Amino acid sequence: MQIRFFPFLAILICLSANALFSQNDTISQLKIGQWQQHLPWRSGKYVSTSATHAYFSTEWAVVEVDKSDFSPRFLTKVEGLSDIGVGLVRFNRAANLLLIAYSNSNIDLWNPTDGSVINLPFIKKNIGLQGDKKIYDVFFEGKNAFLSCGFGVVKLNLDREEVEYTIFTGTPVRNFTIFQNKFYLGTNEGIYTLAADNLTPADFGQWNLLDAAEGFPGDYSVSAMASFDGSLFFGSEKKLYRFDGSTLEIVKTHPKNDVIYLTTEGSGLVIGWKEQYDGEVEYRQPGGQTEQIYSTCSASKPFYGVEDGSGASPTDGSKKFWLADDSDDFRFFDLEKNDCERFKFNSPASPKISEINLSGEKVFVATPGPPSQLNPVYFRDGVLIYENGQWSQFSVATNPELQDGDCYADMWKVTANPENSDIFYTGSWVGGLIENNAGAVKCFTQNNSTLQGAGASGAGRTAIGGLAFDENQNLWISNYDASSPIAVLKSDGKFAHFSGAPANNLLQVVVDGNGYKWFVVAFNGGVMVFDSGSDLDSPSDDRYRLISSSNSVLPTNTVNCLTVDLDGDVWVGTQQGVVSFECGSNVFDENCKGSRRILNIDDFNGYLLETENIMTAAVDGANRKWFGTTNGIFVISPSGDAQVEKFTNTNSPLFSNEIVDIEINPKNGEVWIGSQNGLQTLRTEATVGGKVNTREPYAYPNPVRPDYDGPIAIYGLARDANVKITDVAGNLIFEGKSLGGQAVWDGRDYNGKRAASGVYLIFATSSASFDVPDAVVAKVVILN
Repeated sequence: MQIRFFPFLAILICLSANALFSQNDTISQLKIGQWQQHLPWRSGKYVSTSATHAYFSTEWAVVEVDKSDFSPRFLTKVEGLSDIGVGLVRFNRAANLLLIAYSNSNIDLWNPTDGSVINLPFIKKNIGLQGDKKIYDVFFEGKNAFLSCGFGVVKLNLDREEVEYTIFTGTPVRNFTIFQNKFYLGTNEGIYTLAADNLTPADFGQWNLLDAAEGFPGDYSVSAMASFDGSLFFGSEKKLYRFDGSTLEIVKTHPKNDVIYLTTEGSGLVIGWKEQYDGEVEYRQPGGQTEQIYSTCSASKPFYGVEDGSGASPTDGSKKFWLADDSDDFRFFDLEKNDCERFKFNSPASPKISEINLSGEKVFVATPGPPSQLNPVYFRDGVLIYENGQWSQFSVATNPELQDGDCYADMWKVTANPENSDIFYTGSWVGGLIENNAGAVKCFTQNNSTLQGAGASGAGRTAIGGLAFDENQNLWISNYDASSPIAVLKSDGKFAHFSGAPANNLLQVVVDGNGYKWFVVAFNGGVMVFDSGSDLDSPSDDRYRLISSSNSVLPTNTVNCLTVDLDGDVWVGTQQGVVSFECGSNVFDENCKGSRRILNIDDFNGYLLETENIMTAAVDGANRKWFGTTNGIFVISPSGDAQVEKFTNTNSPLFSNEIVDIEINPKNGEVWIGSQNGLQTLRTEATVGGKVNTREPYAYPNPVRPDYDGPIAIYGLARDANVKITDVAGNLIFEGKSLGGQAVWDGRDYNGKRAASGVYLIFATSSASFDVPDAVVAKVVILN
């Protein structure tokens, strides 16, 4: 029997592979439940090296760069780090660990061999430490780390992962080093010193301040410090000093730049000089010879730099440097060859987000516009575009023609034509509506179209508050603070405007199942609903309704967001929870007041998310509601009466609890999440489903190979279909329901054991009964 079975398996595997090849456009590259980061990997803030890799910290995370070919490995919360917002990194070769100090004083020890992370939050969580807890610098002595902090110095044993002692100084410590068997602390008050063999170094009263009596300046602060070539070097007030243990001398005085760092990871001393808009990097060899690292590589805004610490002698022509700079690009410089490598990695150009829009296989991310008080900020990053795994940008940097009429500024709204993602529109808070038609760019303002100016709130500005397409490819526009604040760019390319609205400070717009337009009204104005009637060009059939807390169940007039679910109902996110409107065509009836769902959470009944500030809302393929708040993400059941999931930055890789926008790809279940700390995606188990199964449902992965132990997804099912999986003998292995159009099986039988090798039949129907002829919709092969 086995002889007959395995040839059949081979044939089925080939057939499955061919079927999947045609379905790749709907398959996410992520496993169900897997997260992915989309952070800017453009330049570094700090850098440190191991024998084989360089480690750059960015504002958000860490990138490991292979020295041989510059290939990256990205390290974020998604890859297992404990936090986001990196302050500095230092690699300890003795312990083979990367110490990551976050801007909130959290600490990770990351092992490059196995990717494991040890979190040490003792500074972050110490409520007894008041004031400045920042970690300014790290000095290694073997497997001990001395952390220079805002409150003093912490000696950390990396082997035991514990603190040996803390020196409370009463003043921020910028640097720590050991020189001639003495400890040295660099502070704003000068340099303090103590014998390294002192038995009670935590007693700061024993430390001695080096001042005029020892030949030091009478009043000075220390910006950087390092022990090198038999001397102590430090920077202070545009001067580089050298102290040999008895005599202090000025090595160099710079006319405008301060010393911002001194590093000794290699054989020499790397010196970073910088003022607000300028800077330079020097390299000092043992013996005193100093060379310039030219601005072709270090640019003019250095953050940090190290000599490659591979152990080579500086006399063998191997002087190489890794440089972090305020300008774009990571940098590697070979001094002997005068050769600079500047590189960046495929990533979005900015971490800042205001709105996400999906169309076809493209993702559009608008960057921030005005803050909550709606004052223009003239932000220039434009729109970030993701397609086929690659990021690009649409901004004044890529399209200089946007400079005309302020079209480039505050492009905070974006939507693409749902039938053609090559055509997309962005809304500027100051420069009107921008059309990009396959690269042909037009900017519509009050000066060249029927769009109107912002009136009293900003003369000269053409402010766009929201954009949404209807089913007829008409683009609806919130023309903020205009006398006729509702506009439409019709599918024929002509504008129309509508007067008579009871409010003109309109922001987000969505179109419901009846074709009605819903608008967020700014400044605690509630919600406005508009029916343009059957004739867009005739005002006679127009209807308006302003919905507020006085004529509905809205708990507050502070409305932040709107979304339309798969049944055409509108869900309104407010500062005090969620209200749904399921009145259909009766929404203009005064008796349509909306409803507030009651949930029981932890044996407590309450209105749906009544204590949460709802910032954004989206609907997945199973009609579940995703609400982004200032306290994380809540996933709510289709009917709104049960909490399915909650994601926060403590129970998931979520970068921040302050959610800006959520958009969901209904085809593959990917949730795009924009937070205050950047963009990321999560693959969920829900995809869109129709009334009946598609013609070719399929399972993925298929075949399921021995090394795969994740969920198996069955695509292309009817919405909420009943699903059964059997072996070829008809034995039931699994049964359940699809979420939207996708069912998920863990590949195990009822006893929790991995299913045996073989072919499994998938039955699915939208009927409650399985008495349907030919209900087999797909097959999956398990290989063990």
